[in-house]
This record gives sequence, C-alpha cells and structure tokens, in this order.
Amino acid sequence: MAELESFGVDYERYSLEKCLGKLVSIYNLKDCVELPAFGAKAMPSIYSLGLGKAGANVTLVNPADSARSSWETVNLGNRMTESYQDNLHHTTFADNSFDWAWNFAYLPSDSDPVSCIREMKRISRRYIAVFSVNGRNLGAYIHRALHRFLDIPWTHGDVNFNFPSRLSKFMKSQGLRIVEIGVLDCPFWPDSLGFRDIRLHRQGVVEMNTEWQSNTLEWMKTGEYPSWIYGVYAFESIPMPLFIKYIYAHIFYIIGEKIACYKTV
Repeated sequence: MAELESFGVDYERYSLEKCLGKLVSIYNLKDCVELPAFGAKAMPSIYSLGLGKAGANVTLVNPADSARSSWETVNLGNRMTESYQDNLHHTTFADNSFDWAWNFAYLPSDSDPVSCIREMKRISRRYIAVFSVNGRNLGAYIHRALHRFLDIPWTHGDVNFNFPSRLSKFMKSQGLRIVEIGVLDCPFWPDSLGFRDIRLHRQGVVEMNTEWQSNTLEWMKTGEYPSWIYGVYAFESIPMPLFIKYIYAHIFYIIGEKIACYKTV
C-alpha cells in the first residue's frame, strides 16, 4: 500500500510552490538544479515543481523512479530533466551551468556538507539556496526529545544546519554573500512532533524506495485546492517580523550569492 503524505506535508507543498514561484520572478531564474532530488519523509523529486510551474527549467539530480511520472501528471514534464550522478560532490556538469542550485532538507544529512556547497557553487552561475527544517519551532524540540526518550537513533543529520544563524554562518564561510533569509510553511500548528516520523522509522520506510501518494499532484493538475489550504496560507501571509515567524515556521531558507558575481554587478 502506498504511503500517503500527511495534511501537514500537503500544506508544506502548497506553501513551497508559492515561495518558489516568487523566487523565480525575483531572481529571474531560468535554469535550476536540485542537488539532490531526494525526499524528506515524503514523496521525493517533486519539491521543485514550483520552479517548473513558474517557468524555470529544472534538472533533478538522482531523482526517484517516479519523478518523470509525477512531473508529467501535473503537465510539467517538459520543464524537467533527470540527471544521474555517481558522486554528488563531483558531478559531470560544467562550471556555471545553472542560475540556481538548491536542495530541500538535505544538507544536514550530507556526509560532507562543505563539498556539497562547493559543488553547488561550482555549477551555479550565481545563486545557491538551502531549504531546511526550522530547529527553532517548538515541534522540532519535541521531535528530538522523542527520539531520545524512545532510544531511536537520530537520522536527520547535523541539527546545527536547522538553525538560520548557524547555517548562514556556514554558507558565508564557503564564500557566499547572503542575499535573503526567509521562511515558509508557517501554519498555526507546530512542526512535526515526531510521532509520524517514529512510525516511519519503525516500519523501515525509506523515502526513495517507498511508493508514495501525494494529494499535491492531483491538486496541481486540476488547480483546485481544499479551502483550508487557502485559509492557512492567509494566516501564513500575515506580515510579521522574521524573528517572530521563526517561532512557528516549519521551514526556513537561505539564498547565497557567489561573491565573484556580486563584485561584478
């Protein structure tokens, strides 16, 4: 039986799509790469749909077998290219191949995050973006405590990268100028408390090897979302200082610019 994404993931997908659409317009993104196109306890290889919907071409690195079918379901197959790489830290892409290189909830789990960022810098003409689970959200603290209480190994990587200030410092240390820090997926409920995550752990669910069912594909295909999605997004869109939004945002992102590009503008 396929693993159905939860309502929280349904909303996250919608918020991410809206965010990426805005970023495509702001930064004039034409060619993007998701390195890698994995999943985070959810269907892999569809995080970049918002880029494609906004008109950008997207290369998915090491996507799931379902990627092509998923993108074609929402009529964006012509916007997506699959690329399979033996080494994520040394890809076969030429220097400066893309306007934007990014990944979603991946960097903390990379075995060598420095090499990951350096490779993203190498293949990007200008922008590198990292989207991360927000470690400041109340749910994140409960999630970590639940792992400790149940003695289940923490498999979500280096938590330092889940905090905006620490991730920003790391990206700066790799020669990037920070041009934007933002948040998305800011509903009125806390981030995953970890109970669903614990269930998936115990069932041995591995994102890339699991059959997933995502409501997002049907909703994007028809353009019809449940009314509650719009209501929650209206709440998320209420203007609020970033330091307050950190309290309830589930995801934050940091966009870095290659310093050489900045100096020549």
